[in-house]
Amino acid sequence: MLFSIERANNINRKFIWIGQRLSRIFFSVKYSLERANLRISAERYLTASFFSAAVYGLIFFSLFYGLFFARDGLITSETSIIAGIVGLGFSIIFFMLHIAYPSIMAKNYSSGIENSLLFGLNSMLIQVSSGVSLFSAMSNVSKSEYGNISKEFDFVVKDISSGESEIKALEKLALRTKSEHLKKVCWQLVTSIRSGASLKGALQTVVGTLTNLQIRAIKDYAGELNIMILLYMMLAAAVPAMGVTFLVILSSMGGSSTGPEQIIMLVAGAVLMQILLISFIKTRIPKVYL
Repeated sequence: MLFSIERANNINRKFIWIGQRLSRIFFSVKYSLERANLRISAERYLTASFFSAAVYGLIFFSLFYGLFFARDGLITSETSIIAGIVGLGFSIIFFMLHIAYPSIMAKNYSSGIENSLLFGLNSMLIQVSSGVSLFSAMSNVSKSEYGNISKEFDFVVKDISSGESEIKALEKLALRTKSEHLKKVCWQLVTSIRSGASLKGALQTVVGTLTNLQIRAIKDYAGELNIMILLYMMLAAAVPAMGVTFLVILSSMGGSSTGPEQIIMLVAGAVLMQILLISFIKTRIPKVYL
């Protein structure tokens, strides 16, 4: 987006009505902004998105308008309409990208929480086991270098310091976050506080569950990797060699010749399949932090 979050927050109030009307249509943007930890209202963000998309549309309209003029030496009504349609199309595309951006950021923020959640919970477990209160443990985690999980617990600590109960603050965190594991942690702690159960036991259960999930993910990936290695060896060695052999046999039986073009196409196809398989394997790598 052409506007930073700071500039979007300082946008003129005269234009906020645009964002207010858009927020009635794209109501999910408000929750995505909260989950992505972007400190801006949905109305101001949508207003900035509208003007940013309009500027992009104007840029592409001017670009195609100039290209048509450079090609034909004059501007006709037909080329003006085409340039206008192109500019409007790019404006809509960029506006939809701006709308999707908070959701993408929320997923990335959630991924950052998953990366450091186990470390933060282990720290809380050690502190609670040594007699530290839950509030003090969350406060210590919020001041530590545990990435996004420290930021989330910082919000919880601030809510409790402002007068809210621990249960209410943890419920707000569970509803706000997009991390399923953090949601489960919050509800587990809320249940333990309400029932008077041991917080140490609740944290031990959660830490053990997360650890087992990550170990299981590693084992599952190891099983998948054996099959992937077999497929890769077939694509890298067996398929090109057997393919050339079959081409030679078919050419001798059918009377057609096998030239370098067919062999190059076969090798190029095998290389392309290898690249796709490597990319697929990379996407399947589990994100574990033990």
